Amino acid sequence: MEFATVSLDECLDIRHPVLWPQLPRDASRVEGDEDALHFGMLHNGKLVSCLSVFMLDASVCQIRKFATLDTYQGQGFGGFLLQSVLEKMTADGVREVCLDARIGAVNFYKKFGFRAEGEKFFKKGVEYVRMTRGQEHSPVALLLTGATKS
Repeated sequence: MEFATVSLDECLDIRHPVLWPQLPRDASRVEGDEDALHFGMLHNGKLVSCLSVFMLDASVCQIRKFATLDTYQGQGFGGFLLQSVLEKMTADGVREVCLDARIGAVNFYKKFGFRAEGEKFFKKGVEYVRMTRGQEHSPVALLLTGATKS
């Protein structure tokens, strides 16, 4: 597994078949994509998972469009990618990370210290909930509290 910065086009190649295969490829684009940071997980040189980070201000970011190719799901690629991004964001001074989680992925995000906030909502017919993770989940804070990272 190799953590890497990737291009928007590379992300779209993963986003489209995983998140919105029934829609045209460009439907996987979101406003601000050109200014976002795009990260991926490579397996034997092949991009198998990606996500995008949108800086909301100097210390707050939003993770969007997190996708792992179907044949690589459940093998740790997404978890390794998310943990790598969270560590990078913490090192870069980000204090809070938010995301809109598909309901089926809530328990996955909870393993990384995210907590659900607010009511469930729908986007394009899919149910989501907003989740956040604050500074208390930085690697240093986890060591001080005796918590473990998954």
